[in-house]
Amino acid sequence: MLTIKGKVVHGDKRGRELGFPTANISIPESMRAYEYELDGVWAGIAELDADNYWLTTVSIGRRPTFYNADGEFLMEAYLLDFAGDLYGKTLNVKLYEYLRGQEKFDDIDSLVETMWGDVRATRDLLGQTIKPVDLHSL
Repeated sequence: MLTIKGKVVHGDKRGRELGFPTANISIPESMRAYEYELDGVWAGIAELDADNYWLTTVSIGRRPTFYNADGEFLMEAYLLDFAGDLYGKTLNVKLYEYLRGQEKFDDIDSLVETMWGDVRATRDLLGQTIKPVDLHSL
């Protein structure tokens, strides 16, 4: 397991448009040397603090469907069953299981279908690990 800690920043809101609002986190400079190893989609857990955590499907990479190889190297965490605002908050994202590599999709429907598969895989792999918590105070 690997943990990446970072502040949630504003992105281009594309995940929200696709039905997957994500917490965008810049990869710390110290981890950028490991881009090749980190690149891909992961099943994980995002922690706001010791009492507030969620199953998370995480994409790390340059978003090839939209930006080819020119995109910013970043982490997008889709917190399952979460509703709230995390901008400016710090998350610890624990990567537990590598699901697949980054792909460039020919169309949005194929991307969304694959993303739903990633979410199902995250639930299947880690669903018994934690009980997701929904914070209404955020």
